[in-house]
Amino acid sequence: MYNLEQCIFVTNNDRVALKFKDRAKDVIFLEGYREVLIKSRDLIYAGHKLLTHPQASSLKPNQTPYRSVLLYGEKASLDEESVMLIEKAIENFDKWQDIRKTPEYNPKIADDYKTIDLSVIENIIPKL
Repeated sequence: MYNLEQCIFVTNNDRVALKFKDRAKDVIFLEGYREVLIKSRDLIYAGHKLLTHPQASSLKPNQTPYRSVLLYGEKASLDEESVMLIEKAIENFDKWQDIRKTPEYNPKIADDYKTIDLSVIENIIPKL
């Protein structure tokens, strides 16, 4: 069982950042989906454990502009499963972007994608 107050959120979704900024150890807000994956990878290599799959949901990486990743904030030895998952997620993101870039959505559709991303995170929190 993990304590939310010891978790780190890495996100480019302002709704996730606002909701959890006072409840988590840290919330790192970035501009893009790929930046979220890269920062998560860096934190994993620094000894943090991945708590959510970096590609949670059925949306392909070129369909949604938003991604939030949850990591355990206490440093430990390098978690090989976390490394494999994040490296594969970055590889998949790049592959899908080569096929078709994520479109610029109008604000209403973009807000819907923010809601989906927030919902995925909210549904994971009770299972920590």
